[in-house]
Amino acid sequence: MKLKINNHDWGSIPAHSLIAIRFFCAENNYHFNWNKEEQLVEVKSSLHGKKVWLSVNTSNENINHEINEKVKEVLTHYGVDITIGGNTEELIEGDLFIELVSSKLKNDKRFVSLGYNEKLNSIKVKKNLSFYKDELHFNGYYLLPERHSIPHLRCSVQCKDEEFLLNEGPSILTTCVLKTLLGKQKPTLLDLNVLHLLRTTDKLVEDTGINKGETKKPNRHTQIDDKEYEEIKKQKAGRKIQEAQVKKPSAEIYFDYHVLPNRKLERYSIKAGFFIKNTGNVDLLNPKICFRMNPPDKIEIGGQILPPEMSDIFSIQGQNGAQGWKYMGEDWLEKAYATGDYWIESIQESFIPPGETIAVEGLQFTLENLEEQETSTILGFVLFEEQELQLSSNNKIMITY
Repeated sequence: MKLKINNHDWGSIPAHSLIAIRFFCAENNYHFNWNKEEQLVEVKSSLHGKKVWLSVNTSNENINHEINEKVKEVLTHYGVDITIGGNTEELIEGDLFIELVSSKLKNDKRFVSLGYNEKLNSIKVKKNLSFYKDELHFNGYYLLPERHSIPHLRCSVQCKDEEFLLNEGPSILTTCVLKTLLGKQKPTLLDLNVLHLLRTTDKLVEDTGINKGETKKPNRHTQIDDKEYEEIKKQKAGRKIQEAQVKKPSAEIYFDYHVLPNRKLERYSIKAGFFIKNTGNVDLLNPKICFRMNPPDKIEIGGQILPPEMSDIFSIQGQNGAQGWKYMGEDWLEKAYATGDYWIESIQESFIPPGETIAVEGLQFTLENLEEQETSTILGFVLFEEQELQLSSNNKIMITY
C-alpha cells in the first residue's frame, strides 16, 4: 500500500502495518483514511481542517497585508483553513479567532500581552514566546469582555519600531495559533511536518546551491594524538558544567503557622501561609501545590482557595486578569477525601523570578482531637511540571495528642 503523511508521499508500506498505523492515529488524535480501491493510507495531523479567522490591525496597511500573507502561508502548510479579515463581529463557526493589535511606545522597550474570551478557558503560551524574552517582555493575560461563540485570542504588542512587527509578528501569531489549537497535546514530529523537513534536508541543501560545484568528500576517520584527545575531553566537560550552570531550577519551600487550640470544642485551628522562594537562576513556572493530610478524615482545609468551577466568578481581578488559587480537577474533593491530598494551582498562569517568593496565604486547617499518643501531620509538596522538578517543604505541621 502507498502511504501519505500530511499530503506528502512516503512510499509503500506492508499490509500488516495498517493496524499499527490506525492505532497510532487513534491514540494521538490524527486523521486516518484508508482508500481500499487505490490501496492508499493517508495520515494527517490533528491540525488539518482546523478553521481559523485572522485579523491584523496596526497603523500600517502594508504591514497588515504582509503579516496576514505570511501567517496564512505557514498555517496552510499545516492544513489549517485560514480566513483573513471579513466580518468578525459575530463569529459562530470556527476553532479560533486570532488577532494582532499594536500601539506605539516612545521608548525602545517592547511588550506583549494576551487577551482571551470565555470560550478560551486555558491559554499558556508564555513558554513558547520565551525565545523573545531579550527583546519582547511578556506582560501577562487579560479577559476580553466580548461574547464570541468561538475561542478568541488577541495579541497586543506595544513597540516603537514597525520593522519588529513586520519581522516577528507572523512568528508570534503562528506560535499562538499552534499552541492554542494543540492545547495540552504535546506536538509530535508529525504535527509540525518535521518528518518531511528532515527527510528533505539533503535535497533542500542541493536546491539552494550551497557548496554548488564542490565535490563532496567522503567521511574519513581522523586520527588524533593523546594530548589533543585529552584537550577535547576537557572542553566537553567544561561545556557540560557551563550548561548545568546556565539553567538550574531550585526553590526553598516552607510553612509559617501558629496553632490556636479550642478547648471547648476539643479542636485545633492552625492558621498558616505556604511560601515558595526561587533560589535558582531561572524562572519557576506554574507551581502545582499538594497539601497532604494524615489522617485525611480528621483534618479540614479552609481559606481563600476556590473550587475550579467558581474561580472565574469569585477570583480577585487584577490588571492581568483573575488572581488567586483554585483546587485542581472537577473531582478534587472526592480525591482529597479518599487520599488526603489537596491539589491546588494558580488561577492564572504564574511564574516566580529568581530570588522572588510567592505564597498561599490565609490557609486554615482544622484538626479534630485524636486518641492519645496519636499524631496528625500536614505535609507540603510543589510540582513544577514543565521543568520536571518536584520538591517537598522544609518543614511540616505536626500535632501530637
